[in-house]
Amino acid sequence: MITPIHMQDQINNRIEELMNEKPHYDWDEIFQNATTFSLLVIFMTLGLIW
Repeated sequence: MITPIHMQDQINNRIEELMNEKPHYDWDEIFQNATTFSLLVIFMTLGLIW
């Protein structure tokens, strides 16, 4: 059985790991967001022109 103190230590260790982690960029997600935004702008512009 895990004691509450042990669980708290695990949580604190995980928080410390996340705080020290260097940011990484998922290029697929960035490309997908850019594509979605571009398509949104194109369709909004076409809707206003129409």
